[in-house]
Amino acid sequence: MDAVLDAARKNDAKHVNEVFIEIGELTALNPDQLKFIFETISAGTVAEGAKYNMEVIKPLISCKKCGYNGAIEFFEKLHFFLPVIRCPKCGDADIDIIAGRECCVKKIKIS
Repeated sequence: MDAVLDAARKNDAKHVNEVFIEIGELTALNPDQLKFIFETISAGTVAEGAKYNMEVIKPLISCKKCGYNGAIEFFEKLHFFLPVIRCPKCGDADIDIIAGRECCVKKIKIS
């Protein structure tokens, strides 16, 4: 919300109409809960009543052992634990996470 209000202030916005947010699956953030939080903390600000669009980003990895680049299977029931993410091709855990940890405001529409 700070980022949204800061951008609105810098652009002399009278109202924030719409907010576009990316949420990575690996953040374990629930989009519905996040929307509720945004709606609650925006009360009384220029962002009150704004529409919130959230895109969930699927995890993507790059395997250092076999060179696999792509998606992984991720099960939400594991979100309370720190799962070891393994390459679906070779099973190795020496990977780089390319996508899936995002939590960012991509764009806002103001008036």
